[in-house]
Amino acid sequence: MRPIRWDEGTRFDDPNAYWGEPSYVLELGDPGYIAPQQAPGTISPQKHNTHTMSSNATPTNRTILGSLARTILTGQISHGATIGLHHHLAPAMDAAIKKLEGDPAAALGSAANKGSQLVYRDAIDTAGDAQAALIALSDTTVKTWLEGYRKIMEGVHGKKPNAGWEAAGFSQGTTAVPRSHDKRHVLLGAARALVLQTDMQTAKTLITTTTTAQTMAKTARDADVDALYDEVSDTISELHDVLSDTDPLWEIFGLNIPANPNPPLGVSALTITAAGTGRELLSWLYAVRAEYYRVFIKRVGIDADFINVDDPKDLEYTMKNLVPGSTIEAYVVPMNDGGPGPASPTVSKVVGV
Repeated sequence: MRPIRWDEGTRFDDPNAYWGEPSYVLELGDPGYIAPQQAPGTISPQKHNTHTMSSNATPTNRTILGSLARTILTGQISHGATIGLHHHLAPAMDAAIKKLEGDPAAALGSAANKGSQLVYRDAIDTAGDAQAALIALSDTTVKTWLEGYRKIMEGVHGKKPNAGWEAAGFSQGTTAVPRSHDKRHVLLGAARALVLQTDMQTAKTLITTTTTAQTMAKTARDADVDALYDEVSDTISELHDVLSDTDPLWEIFGLNIPANPNPPLGVSALTITAAGTGRELLSWLYAVRAEYYRVFIKRVGIDADFINVDDPKDLEYTMKNLVPGSTIEAYVVPMNDGGPGPASPTVSKVVGV
């Protein structure tokens, strides 16, 4: 259940709206909620999140967490001493942010300069490059050499599988060049192609090394995310000790005034990118003080108006089961207990094939 606020768009004929003192709207999951009837051919809205609003909860989304942390840092620098923060000050928040997102003052290109998030991203790319290098070696030089070796063995042992083929390194019951990179590596050893076998072993070892580095980088990144989460959460807790629930200074820290939250600031940008056949990914920028976002979609030529399809807390939403070549329009509205903030620009895109 949520209270009805002025100019939020609730209609008088909404079967879930109750008008009086106070006025409120039943939401999905509330006793007595009446599911809306869908007109033929319209999008079926997905199940909305049932929002239990906790004032200024620490976000779990890494991007949102980082954005809020930077805003809190600005507030700590400008007002921390004035309001009496003693335990969670700007230096600690700044250090936690820089460990994750990078320190511009550190040596260029160093791990400290990049931050653990970018180090992890680089480790993913390096591991992917190592895997691609093995595939390229195996599917070109190695495969070509083994196909030549197979032709020679066919002249020696005939076309049908037999003990001679097995002695030459081929799997029992087949004379085909293996499709597996690991089996090709073994066959090279049996064929005494030691140079190529060494090249493949080097490539495989590099995959193991880079995959291990990727795992370690992820562990470090996750630890830094947890540390930043704790710093933000603990700072919010201390703000509850030094600020009243009606103090407007909450907003200086990018947080809602607990007793009287104002609507969030606006979403300045929305993008739509192809995410596969009939799928489009909507992503948008963080809106200060937003608790969640209402996603509105319209399929041009099908829907008479925009339809609220979901209310995610994150900064993206994947639209599925779209008709390739059709056109969609979309916008998002940031929300909190104070109501809706300014909507994002409306963006239009032709659905990818």
